[in-house]
Amino acid sequence: MPPLSKSRVENYVLEKLFDLFFEIIGNNDDKEEFEKIIYDVLSPVERIMIAKRIAIIYLSTKNIEYSIICEILKVSPATVAKFKLITENSEGIKQALKRIINNEKIVDFFREIVLELRRPGKYGVNWSQAWKDKLKFERKKETGI
Repeated sequence: MPPLSKSRVENYVLEKLFDLFFEIIGNNDDKEEFEKIIYDVLSPVERIMIAKRIAIIYLSTKNIEYSIICEILKVSPATVAKFKLITENSEGIKQALKRIINNEKIVDFFREIVLELRRPGKYGVNWSQAWKDKLKFERKKETGI
């Protein structure tokens, strides 16, 4: 964790800082502009750390196994457990991720229907591509990514 100054910032100043942070980062609809800001403000290590934390919370919300999360993101089981515990008490990121997951469930439902209509062995379907699509979908269901 990065070291902080020993001098404490007043609460009202801290609140203003978070308001400014939200105005710059949170109210940004343009992905390219957001990336430019993040690349200017955060170091490469901080960007990776934050992305991994969000991914851990996302995958644990989808009930992906610890071992798979550890293997994919190259993190320790203790880290996964820590963020799973944090997520249980969370109100902010948990709700945002649940919306994303619910949308994914709808998309996955329709993707399964399309895969069934274009399954390997069906006349007029490229079997090779159909198998690749099916395996890719199964892998996504297992790993969450």
